[in-house]
Amino acid sequence: MELSIFFKNIEPTEALKAYFEKRSKKLERIFKKDFEVKAILSTEKFRQCAEVIVSISGNIIKAEESSDDMYSAIDLVIDKIDRQAKKYREKIKDRKHHLAEETVEKNESPAITERQIVKTDNYVVKPLTVEEAALQLDALENEFIVFRNAETNNINVLYKKRDGNYGWIDPQ
Repeated sequence: MELSIFFKNIEPTEALKAYFEKRSKKLERIFKKDFEVKAILSTEKFRQCAEVIVSISGNIIKAEESSDDMYSAIDLVIDKIDRQAKKYREKIKDRKHHLAEETVEKNESPAITERQIVKTDNYVVKPLTVEEAALQLDALENEFIVFRNAETNNINVLYKKRDGNYGWIDPQ
C-alpha cells in the first residue's frame, strides 16, 4: 500500500498521520494487490473533512466525510471506503466466476473481448463558422458535427450536451 496524506487548512500533526495510517491498514485486508491511497484532510469553517481516493488496478474508489472532529471524520471515511472496497471485491469475484462459468459452458479458455469498429462513415469536412455548424447540427439532428473552422482552418467538433447547449472542441 502506498499512502499519501495531504493537509489543507490544518496543521499537519504526527498524531493525525499515525491515526490515519492505523485506520487505513484495514484496507490491506481487503485488497491483496498493490494499491495507492491518497488522503486529503482539511478544515472548513466549523467542520473537519476527510477525503480518501484509492487507486487499484486502474480503478478508483473515492469517499468524503465530514464531522466536528477530524478523528471521527477519518473513521467515517475509512468505513465508507471499506464498504465500497468490499463491493468492488465482490464485483471482481462475480465477474471472474461468471467468466469461468462461460468457459466451462463453451469449453474454451477465457479471453477478454476487444471492442470492434462496426461502422465507418466517410464524409467531406466542410469549412464552416461555428454558428453555421450549430445551424447544420440542428438541421441534421445529429449528436455532433465535424467541420473545418472557416476562421482558423482547424478541424473542430461541435456537439450537443444533455442540457440542450452545445460543446465545442477546438484542438490547438
